[in-house]
Amino acid sequence: MKKLFSLLFLLPFFAMAQEKIINHTVAPKESYSSIGRLYNINGRELANYNNLEYEKGLAIGQVLKVLVKEGTPIVAQQPIIKTETVIPKNTPSVKPNGEAIYHSVASKETLYGVSKKYNVSIADIKKWNSLTVDDLSEGAKIIVGYSGTNSKAVTIVKKEVAPEEVKNPVIETPKVTEVKKIEPANEIKPIATTISVKSIGTGFDGGFFKTAFDTKEGWEVTKENGTAAVFKSTSGWDDGKYYCLHNSAVQGSIAKITNNANGKIIYAKVLDLIPDIKQNSGIVLRISNAAASELGVVENQFDCTINYSK
Repeated sequence: MKKLFSLLFLLPFFAMAQEKIINHTVAPKESYSSIGRLYNINGRELANYNNLEYEKGLAIGQVLKVLVKEGTPIVAQQPIIKTETVIPKNTPSVKPNGEAIYHSVASKETLYGVSKKYNVSIADIKKWNSLTVDDLSEGAKIIVGYSGTNSKAVTIVKKEVAPEEVKNPVIETPKVTEVKKIEPANEIKPIATTISVKSIGTGFDGGFFKTAFDTKEGWEVTKENGTAAVFKSTSGWDDGKYYCLHNSAVQGSIAKITNNANGKIIYAKVLDLIPDIKQNSGIVLRISNAAASELGVVENQFDCTINYSK
């Protein structure tokens, strides 16, 4: 009886000893399902074991922990991927001394933001890294260009207009082709000129997206005060479609923005995160220059209140 009791007590420890954890480094074109087939486990279970979302996919070089039982047949041994040296297939031709340029993905960073930061297209980034989805994993290292004159990104030249240098649009008044008689000398009688209000980006009563914000139900709206700045855009001048960049708002949602200096309000669609560069230090919001014109902004920076959805 005593021997039977001892055997039952030790069974759990025997079971634990039969399991082991393997570190698997994600290779190009691999998914939860394909990795699961290597180790004879379900892809969704693999994602849950690593506290990851199955729908977001995987990034090249990402390391997963795989719990397998000893004796489980493994289809193929996982190769070791070194993201610093492996160059994906079908990349542009480069000189022998051309080296891949890498970027470490930050929290909430998107392909759109990375492409703008390095002045390359989203399609090229996906091709260089063999990506099949648009989502990026935080901490993953991805190729954003190559050095050498034959590469797509010969040199990373950040020629984007620095936020501090963005000026409000210069409005040119119509040229006067006919000058009335001067009476007396050095005195010119005022000539009536008419400028279409909408031609200079104002008079849209908050903008095209106002209705979308007013009619959206079930959103948890957050209010924030801070310093806003302006970025240059061709949109909004003729149609009132204003856009903004914000680090907490839901991408694609509509934000209500108030100029605290005069109480004017506009509604802007959230495009992406604010780029993490020195010029954006202390900035909580960036809006298009057409939106700034509608708000009556006369400086590069202004105090604002933002109502947005997280």
